[in-house]
Amino acid sequence: MLLVSFFPYDDRVEKEARTLLQAGHNVFLLSLGKRGAPVREEIKGIKVIRVLPSKAFLNRLWNYFCFQLFFIHPFWAKALADTVKQYGIEALHVHDLLMVKTGLYVANKYNIPLIADLHENYPEGMKAWGEKKTWRRKILDMPAPLWRWKRLERLCVKRANKIITVVEEAKNHYVRDCRIPPEKITVMMNTMDLETFDDAEIKSVCNNYKDNFIISYIGCFGPHRGIDTSIKAMPKILEKIPNAKLLLVGGGLKGYEEEIKKLCKDLKVENNVIFTGWVNFNSIPSYISVSDVGLVPHHKSGHTDTTIPNKLFQYMTMRKPVVVTDAKPLRRIVEETKCGIVVPSGDYNKMANAVVKLYEDKDYAKKLGENGRRAVERKYNWEKEAEKLCELYEKLREGYA
Repeated sequence: MLLVSFFPYDDRVEKEARTLLQAGHNVFLLSLGKRGAPVREEIKGIKVIRVLPSKAFLNRLWNYFCFQLFFIHPFWAKALADTVKQYGIEALHVHDLLMVKTGLYVANKYNIPLIADLHENYPEGMKAWGEKKTWRRKILDMPAPLWRWKRLERLCVKRANKIITVVEEAKNHYVRDCRIPPEKITVMMNTMDLETFDDAEIKSVCNNYKDNFIISYIGCFGPHRGIDTSIKAMPKILEKIPNAKLLLVGGGLKGYEEEIKKLCKDLKVENNVIFTGWVNFNSIPSYISVSDVGLVPHHKSGHTDTTIPNKLFQYMTMRKPVVVTDAKPLRRIVEETKCGIVVPSGDYNKMANAVVKLYEDKDYAKKLGENGRRAVERKYNWEKEAEKLCELYEKLREGYA
C-alpha cells in the first residue's frame, strides 16, 4: 500500500490492511515518515515502511516540477520501486488520486497490477479546498489547474486494474464522466468495525458535559464542511436550549479555524462552542457517547455529492440521531435508514429547527438513533465491506495467475 501521510492513524487504511492480513496476504505500507519515528515498524501485523523526502532545495524543486508537469513524483517513485524490489511486492494499492500516476509508473515497470483506492472526488475536492488557499499556494499550483487534474483522474481510472471508491454516487461519476465499466469499480464505504468500536473504552470526558445538551461535529475543519452553518445555528438553538453546547472535535486549516472562532465571537456564542483540537482516534467514541445529536453539515458540492464521511456511521453505531445536509449520499442514506433529519445545505435556521425538534421530542430522537444502529448492524458495517475487498483481491489474483 502507498499512503503519502504519516501512519498511524488512518482508520480506512488500517481496516483494509487488517482485512487483507486476515485473508492471508502480507501487507506492506509505504508511508510518510516523521522525525523520531522508526523507519520500519510492525503495527498490528502491518509492515510499515516510512520515508522522508530530502529538504535540500534542489531536490524539492526537482520533485515539485516533475509532479506539477507530469503528476509523477520522483521521490515517491523511487521509494515505491525500492519497496517493490526489496520485498517482492505482487500488487500495488495506492490511496488517493494524488499518487496514482506515480504508482502506475512503478506498476508498469515491474508488471504488477494496481488498485486505485479513491477516497474522494479529488478534482472536485481541489475546487472546494481552493476557496481558502493562500496566495503562495495558488502560485505554486498554477502549473496544474483544475482541468489537468480532471484529465489525470480520467487517465488514472482507465489505466488502473481496479478502482475502489467510497459511495455509489462516486461510482456513478466514474462510469458517467470517465466512461469506466461499472464492473471495474468496487464501492467500499467508510463504515465502522462494530467489534472494535463497540469495545472502545468510554473515558471520563463524558463527565465534563453531563449537564449540557451536546451537539457534536467530529472530523476535519474546512470551508466545504459547513461548520460555519452549525455555528450560525447556535443563537436560535440557544433560545430554546440554553444549556446547548456545540462540540467541535478535530481541527484543520489554521486560517479557517481562526475564522470560525471569530464567527463564534461575532455571534456571541463563544461560550457555547467548544474546540477540543485533534484527539486520539480511540477517544472519539467517548465524545460521541456524551452527544445528543451528531452533525454532518457539509456544504453541497460536486465533492460532497460524491463522498461520505465515516462520522455518519460513527454516530449511527452509537445510536445518536443525526442532522445532515442534502449532499446526495448523506440524504440517500439518512432517508433510507430513517436515522436522522435532512436539512438544506447552508440553511442554519432549518438546522436549528431540526436540533430543537430532537431536543423537544426525545422519543423521536431515540427512535432515530435506534434506526441508525439497526442499519449498521444489518448493512452499513465493515464486515460487509471487508467481504468486497477480499473478493476484489481474489479476482485480481485470478487475472494475474
